[in-house]
Amino acid sequence: MKFSILQNAKTLMVILLFTVFSHSANATLANDLQTLLGEAQAVNTQIAAINLTSSNMCSELQNAHNAAGNLIANIEAVSAGLTAPMSIDVDSLQALDDLSAEFVSMAGNSTVLSLDLTALNSTTEMLAISNGLTAMLRLSDDIGTMADRILEMADKILVMADNIGVMADRIIVTQQIQSANLVLTQSSILATQQNSIALVSVVASSDYESDFDAQSLAGNILSLDIAATLLTTFNMANKWSDIATDVEGLKAQVDATYAIIKTASESNTQYVDIDSYAALADMSIMVSSMSIAVEGLMLGTEGLSIFTRDSTLDASMDSVLAVSADIGTMANRILEMADLILAMADNIGLTADQILAAQALQSTNYASTLIMVESTQQMAISIIAVNSL
Repeated sequence: MKFSILQNAKTLMVILLFTVFSHSANATLANDLQTLLGEAQAVNTQIAAINLTSSNMCSELQNAHNAAGNLIANIEAVSAGLTAPMSIDVDSLQALDDLSAEFVSMAGNSTVLSLDLTALNSTTEMLAISNGLTAMLRLSDDIGTMADRILEMADKILVMADNIGVMADRIIVTQQIQSANLVLTQSSILATQQNSIALVSVVASSDYESDFDAQSLAGNILSLDIAATLLTTFNMANKWSDIATDVEGLKAQVDATYAIIKTASESNTQYVDIDSYAALADMSIMVSSMSIAVEGLMLGTEGLSIFTRDSTLDASMDSVLAVSADIGTMANRILEMADLILAMADNIGLTADQILAAQALQSTNYASTLIMVESTQQMAISIIAVNSL
């Protein structure tokens, strides 16, 4: 009897400690996101207040780039500090919504700056315009990177969350808002790049084509394998786990190439040709195709869910959310690589029209990928919600 009372007391203590820890973690995350929101608003205000002239364009844009770089580092630090399991609360979801909206506004302000830079072209020395152009492209890349990191953080939180069933409807709304805002952000960034590229036109070359081609080939093969996967109520968890492992491996390759380009961009300039840029556009097609294949397999999973054991469904949905998050990350990295290469380019031409065509294609594929990823996540969240009742 005493043993039973002692065990019950220990169990109650564990539950209480876990509850306190969960509330504390929620409060910390919400506070961190609010801090990031305040920093994002400050950077946005700084960008909106810039009045470009022939004498200050480089310094003003560089200052904004530095402020954006600090914000990116802080976003990445918060994301790196996330630990599982965690519970999602309304305050954190609202902060994520507000952050993504702030980046839409920030991207719009950068588009206005690119028009100001274009207006100065006829009255400013080409060297100053060239330096201003580089700074403008780096700032637009920063804004896209910030928006990407927030979406990646939201995906990471989703993968780690232990209360998806309770918060399913609100989570889906947040994912929809962020996806829509990210598409708007990228659209403004594309407009900024179009305005900037209009100032130059030269032929050039690049060195990353072989990596892009190899990753596109691996991704296309993986997409075919996913599309050909036959699920049953018995193999579902293993199949999704295998897919998650393969997608994670491909994401690691894309991340490695991105890291090389990012490091090179810090101290070097770069030439880019039509073949390498087309290869990068092919990567965006590959990721879009993979998202379609994953969504198709998820539809099959949804059909089998009512006949499948809860433990199998839980394991499968963990893998599905991880896969969708990795696909979203790859799509983000591809756009970031395109922006970095563009910012490094001594020769932006190909001609400029060809670069813009490749960028427009990538933006279209990116929007399509986000739609597929969002659809897959919604199905997974719905299954988790039903399974938790």
